[in-house]
Amino acid sequence: MKIAICGASLPPFDKIALKKAYEIGKDIALNNHTLRFGGCWGYPYEAAKGAFESKGKVTAISPAKDREEHAAIYKFPTDNFTEISCTGLGIPGRNLPLVMGSDAVIIISGQIGTLNEFTIAFHQKKPIGVLEGSGGITSLIKEIAKICKKVGEEDRIVYEEEPKELVRKLSDLNNQ
Repeated sequence: MKIAICGASLPPFDKIALKKAYEIGKDIALNNHTLRFGGCWGYPYEAAKGAFESKGKVTAISPAKDREEHAAIYKFPTDNFTEISCTGLGIPGRNLPLVMGSDAVIIISGQIGTLNEFTIAFHQKKPIGVLEGSGGITSLIKEIAKICKKVGEEDRIVYEEEPKELVRKLSDLNNQ
């Protein structure tokens, strides 16, 4: 399974949420899933680091047109991934290939960009995992999903505070 990690990439960061993001990444790798992220810093980067350090496959989906722009213009990290795909689509343009190319999405905190990633995943009926208690838009997702849910549409969202349980629940949801 290819899992996109979407979340806040700009400070301030919660130390507990950073640790949980790392653990999510580690668990994704240990379960032989591929972690995909926007090639950015913050919670997605911590998850990428957890997966990479656990010998997992990690793909950065960069908004840049090439590696040089990725580092020089966006000032995004150049480590802790096994592969980079430079989209040249900018931000938020890269959100579409990030989410569409993934089987499932995990949301950790987040602001407007993460909300955009969530709405793409929700509209595409992708399994979505929400790290509860991580702040940002995660505290609003239940209400947003309730407002946006169409008649007869089942929820494809799981909510969990514990990293291992979140990855397990998301895997179970993807297998349904």
